[in-house]
Amino acid sequence: METKQETSTLLEKLDLYSIIRDLLRNAWVIALGAIAVGLIVNMSVRSKIQSTYSTKAMFVVTSRTSGNYAYSNLSAASTMATSYSNILNSNLLKKKVCRDLNVDSFNATMSAKVISDTNLMTLRVTSDTPENTYKIIRSVMKNVADLAGYVSTDMVMEVLQEPTVPTKSDIAVSSRRQTVKAAVIAGLAFAAVFAFLSYRKDTIKSEKDMEEKLDAHTLGMFYYNGSKSLKSLFSRKKKKLLITELDAKFEFVERNKKVAALVAAQAKHRGAKVILVTSVQEHEGKSTVSANLALSLAQQAHSVLLIDGDLRRPTLNSLFLEKGEEENARMPEFLTGGLTLDEAIYFDEKRDIHLLLNDRNYSNSTDIVSSAAMSHLIDEAKSKYEYVIIDSPPMSLMADAEVMADLSDLSILVVKYDTILAPDINDAIDSLRNCSAEFEGCVLNQVRALPGERRTVVGYGGYGRYGHYGNYGRYGRYGKYGKYGNYGHYGNYGYYGHYGEQSKKDSAK
Repeated sequence: METKQETSTLLEKLDLYSIIRDLLRNAWVIALGAIAVGLIVNMSVRSKIQSTYSTKAMFVVTSRTSGNYAYSNLSAASTMATSYSNILNSNLLKKKVCRDLNVDSFNATMSAKVISDTNLMTLRVTSDTPENTYKIIRSVMKNVADLAGYVSTDMVMEVLQEPTVPTKSDIAVSSRRQTVKAAVIAGLAFAAVFAFLSYRKDTIKSEKDMEEKLDAHTLGMFYYNGSKSLKSLFSRKKKKLLITELDAKFEFVERNKKVAALVAAQAKHRGAKVILVTSVQEHEGKSTVSANLALSLAQQAHSVLLIDGDLRRPTLNSLFLEKGEEENARMPEFLTGGLTLDEAIYFDEKRDIHLLLNDRNYSNSTDIVSSAAMSHLIDEAKSKYEYVIIDSPPMSLMADAEVMADLSDLSILVVKYDTILAPDINDAIDSLRNCSAEFEGCVLNQVRALPGERRTVVGYGGYGRYGHYGNYGRYGRYGKYGKYGNYGHYGNYGYYGHYGEQSKKDSAK
């Protein structure tokens, strides 16, 4: 019974898509490893075995008395093969060949074989050099006919295929086979190792992983919803994954609505208005999640302001603005004092949502979000809107997200499928918990699955369990990070890492 339960648990944790993807990503390593092993085996075989060369001749065996009847000819061939075997192994033939070639010893092996269900017979000779092999088989063919006459005068043996001078050694053929065999076995072994490492990789691949590995609740899960066509791979224009798009899938829209319902319920319970959405590294989909959260709340007749707080690499402007509408990204003018908040906010009538967008990169973003102007912006926005959604920068290296979390009421962490190690995600969660905003939970994004592997949709139930934070998993706490954390070890996660030195220079100024 325990064995069945363990097998069932193993199958539940087995993410085939992740394993297949990792195998494809490491296909070049597997191929190089297989080739290397094959070459080593090839060199080993060639160094240990002496090269030999083989050639063969083919004969048609018939009977003088029985004409060309198949049965008689097959019988004759079988008899002749037996006689040939005896003759070839005789010392008399070997002495004749040695005299004929003027050599002291017979340095070759010979064999005669009847091709099954035919009256064809092959004579094969193997020696140490191509020249010797060819000379020996010619001498054998000349002398064996004389000796065969002593055995039977009723059999006729005609040459069907003349022997040729061998160009490749037997070792080359043998080593090639062993090389291919070794390469295939090595490739399978490397693939098995990578598959095991993929299975054991401590990343988040499902809601079950989130429950077991993270110190957080699961707010929802979104499957990868991008285009799979080859045309989309080379297209500069990326698909907008917004629930308001005409080609948005029903399941994708419903999942966003359910996440919005969970967040709205908790916001109402806590009296919260400002909701921060962030991630550990870039390209985890936090901007799409924050945009769809704002749109879902707006569709529920709430007044919503969506702020692009990612001052280092703004994205929301590309999601909401079409070509020719760039002037509606007015945050730079607001930050310089050229516009009031009301003047800087752009109302998207089509989507019924208010937007504060940015189209400029700021290397001193930490100073900006820490300023009194940003605090005033949030306070003014809270007084005018039911919900203020902030798309903040990733938490890699810079403290922008944590600074803005101190200005927010709730925080949400977007986790990309099979990307970040669970301990690093828990570090980010602990840092968010140290901020003023209540940490609400995680959203698993861009989940991939093979056909038929789709997991259940997150439901609406269980709001009460979000009111406390007890024991969340085997990782526990990862230490205290001060007010804004110390995320230096995240610097290897992407684009934002190179801003560290620049920010230090800006701060020094």
